Amino acid sequence: MHACHDTHPAVQRSAPGLNERAFLRADAFILRNLGRNFTLADVASAACISRFHFARQFRQRVGCSPMAYVMRLRLERAKEMLARGDQRIADTAAALGFYDQSHFTRTFRRATGVSPRAFSHQCRHAGATGPIRILRLPDAAQAHTHP
Repeated sequence: MHACHDTHPAVQRSAPGLNERAFLRADAFILRNLGRNFTLADVASAACISRFHFARQFRQRVGCSPMAYVMRLRLERAKEMLARGDQRIADTAAALGFYDQSHFTRTFRRATGVSPRAFSHQCRHAGATGPIRILRLPDAAQAHTHP
C-alpha cells in the first residue's frame, strides 16, 4: 500500500486524479471534522462526487485512500497536541475521533514506534536532549478509525 505523500496535495497543480476544486472541498471538510466520526460517503459528498469515483480519484491524486489520509492528519494533530502536553491522553484521543484511549494508543504506537505518553514526555524534555526522534514515519494506510 502507498503512504500519503509528504507534500500537501493541493500544491500539486497537475496531479492526476481528483481535480483541485474537489480536493480542496474534501480537504476542508476533513479538517473541519477531524475530531468527528464520518464516512467516506460524507467526504465524497463534500467534494460533490460519488463515493466510488471519489475514492479512486483521491487515491490517484494523494497516493493513499481518503480514510488513510484522515488517519495521517489525525496522527499529525495528535503529535501537536501531545507536544503541548496541556491535556490528558484520553482527552486527545476523544478530541480526534478515536474510539477510546486504548485504540488511540495502539494506533499511535503502530504509526510512530512510541506510545503517546512517551512521545509527550520526549517533547517536554526535547530542549535538554535535542530533537524528538520518531522511530517510524506514520503509515496511515495501516491505521484505522471507527467511522
